[in-house]
Amino acid sequence: MKKILPLLIIFITFSTIVSFVPFFKLDLLISDKIQAINLPVFTNIMWLISFIGNGPMMFFVVGVTSLFLYIFKFRAEAIVCSLSTAGGALSGSLIKMLVDRPRPGANHVHVSVWLSDKSYPSGHVLAFTVFFGFLLYLLFKKTKYINGEIIPAILLILLIAAIGLSRIYLGVHWASDVLGGYLLGVLWLMLAIKLYNSYHGKR
Repeated sequence: MKKILPLLIIFITFSTIVSFVPFFKLDLLISDKIQAINLPVFTNIMWLISFIGNGPMMFFVVGVTSLFLYIFKFRAEAIVCSLSTAGGALSGSLIKMLVDRPRPGANHVHVSVWLSDKSYPSGHVLAFTVFFGFLLYLLFKKTKYINGEIIPAILLILLIAAIGLSRIYLGVHWASDVLGGYLLGVLWLMLAIKLYNSYHGKR
């Protein structure tokens, strides 16, 4: 809990500031730089990564992964994985309503997709950080051979990093929205790991 509290304070402070500021100058600068990348392969990757994070698709990915974990006798892992991702998503939706920050507008960035909900924090980033972050934790906790962990670990890290980039590239979030998503995601990930280890410690 000592490690979670400082991050929670930082998140609350940052969220309070964001609630009064539609966007920062640095947000605009970062969006300009990222959206200036004009490579078809990069665009396709950004769309694909964001597609995975869309509500129905993310629900499917989390559900199937949790089911496989449960089937292969990783029941605690399956429960913590699904509940922490769902809890993170719900808290993110609540904070969106409380902060009430508008999405980036076409007068500032190129908007590829128009969304009706609020901007802060990024729900895609939040879900990816909790879900893939917990899988990354399990990967190192459960596997015995470091060489077998490298490729899937890199893939998971790239997914977590790329989702933030994709949301800015598509013009649906500011960089500060993405940062908020990572902060809240790490909070939920820390709680998930603590819950998981507490369960195993009592066995």
